[in-house]
Amino acid sequence: MNYLLIYFSALLITFSIIGHGFLLSRFVNKELLKFNIGYIGLLGLLSLVIISYFTIFFVKHDYSHNLILHSVGLISFFFHIKERETNSDIFKLLILFSILFCGLLIIRNHDDFNYYHFTYSLGLTENKIFFGLGNFQHGYKHHSSIFFLNSIIFLPFIKFYLFHSISWITLVFVNFIILDFILNKKKIEKFDFKLVFYLITFLFINFKFYRIGGHGTDISGQLILFILLPLIYSSLKKDNFKTNLDIIILLISYIVTLKAFFILNFIFLFSFFAFHKIKKIFKYILNSKAVLTSFITLSLLTSINISYTGCAIYPIKQSCFFKELSWTLKKNDVEYLNQWYEIWAKAGAGPNYGVQNPEIYIEKFNWVSNWYDKYFEYKGLETIGGIFFLIILLIIIFYSKKNKPPNQINKKITSILYLLSFILFFEWFYNRPTLRYGGYYLLCFMFFIPFSYYLSNKKFKFERLNKSIVSLILLSFLLFNFKNITRISDEIKMVKENTFPFFYAPTQQYEMIQLDSSTRVYIPGKKYGGCWVIKTPCVGGVDHIKIKKKFGYTIFFRK
Repeated sequence: MNYLLIYFSALLITFSIIGHGFLLSRFVNKELLKFNIGYIGLLGLLSLVIISYFTIFFVKHDYSHNLILHSVGLISFFFHIKERETNSDIFKLLILFSILFCGLLIIRNHDDFNYYHFTYSLGLTENKIFFGLGNFQHGYKHHSSIFFLNSIIFLPFIKFYLFHSISWITLVFVNFIILDFILNKKKIEKFDFKLVFYLITFLFINFKFYRIGGHGTDISGQLILFILLPLIYSSLKKDNFKTNLDIIILLISYIVTLKAFFILNFIFLFSFFAFHKIKKIFKYILNSKAVLTSFITLSLLTSINISYTGCAIYPIKQSCFFKELSWTLKKNDVEYLNQWYEIWAKAGAGPNYGVQNPEIYIEKFNWVSNWYDKYFEYKGLETIGGIFFLIILLIIIFYSKKNKPPNQINKKITSILYLLSFILFFEWFYNRPTLRYGGYYLLCFMFFIPFSYYLSNKKFKFERLNKSIVSLILLSFLLFNFKNITRISDEIKMVKENTFPFFYAPTQQYEMIQLDSSTRVYIPGKKYGGCWVIKTPCVGGVDHIKIKKKFGYTIFFRK
């Protein structure tokens, strides 16, 4: 019964997300309704982020709020599915959903889940927004829209046991987009850059990111960027310029809400100036509802960040309102933490070690040698090894001596995309060289773009392509499920008190502290570490905090 509860709850939530994607598509550009439901689902995630950002200022995301929200989504889903020319997308989605379902079943989440992801999300289901919550402890300073998406899938029966599912649902949508393209017979006959890029991406993400419990808040954004690059490629060839640009802007806006550093990917939009008239682009900007939606999204994101920390983009001190807002984090704390994140990303500090003279360590390239020894030698080389394995595998399978006539437009497009990717890669390497912080997709782009261009210039027979591609897809799914079954077996051995198929979430004792007549906070016991399933807001201590009320909101600030 628990397996069925998880399966059908996740399925209904997925349908609801797609339903909200249809509504956003109808508002922005009705041409978006023609996209496959993988894209519509990703737009649905953006729509729900916008709604959740707005409503949290007025109500908590409890059962009532969430049931109303998903009822609207489900009604929209069935209405729009009925209007589509074919319902084959639903059949394909159900098959894919079932094939990947094993990946949704977890016992152990990542290390930060019990530290702050869980309690941040749970807090949104129990209270409307607090101001200055970041003053209590480190976790509340870190924002990701995944926490808000978690809070709106807090539903009867399943409760919080799908708080890890947004990453998995994103993986389903991304897989759907890729498979919808590469399994199209006409596309296979046209073995071009997009098809090769999609194929190697499909193999990489299902092999590398099979463990949903380890996705955190970073991987979903990188998965979406993998499928955006071929869409940008098509748009530069002037295929559906306005509609494609709409979805590109909307999805980049969504991934910015996952992690703020993804905003740098708007640089890909500069490629349009090389292929489209400036007048045409500016006319699009002035009349585009996608640009308006992006502005609303980023404005709400800024408001949420300010509410928690007093900074529009934490931990950039230039964005903080140190003098204007009473609950803003202390300037020294913001400066210290900004430096700490860079030290950590450059392998200069960890749970059990730290370099001397960190200010000097992070300057220029002083950190490279230590970073290579402590991080890249096992994390980076492992990833590069996987990339090379896939490239060699595809070369062996699709080797051909026959070349197509060179296409200068394709060469120009791939060159520009590679240049922009290299700029982003260098910025990542210089400032935050850890793969979780955007490194996976950029490292792949450095190899996948030239390889896809090379292989797309070869001639093949259709029958050979078709059999080889289908075989690789089936092998990928077999490996995905094998690795997840092995993972579940290992997790059962490691977590003796598990409640599988639900993830491990122990209830523990806590101390309640009454700050005023209507405000309580809760300090967890030390048995399990972290907050886990206790009342919120869960905090580490209150001695440094003062409280005040204004316009019906609770504000926490430092003494």
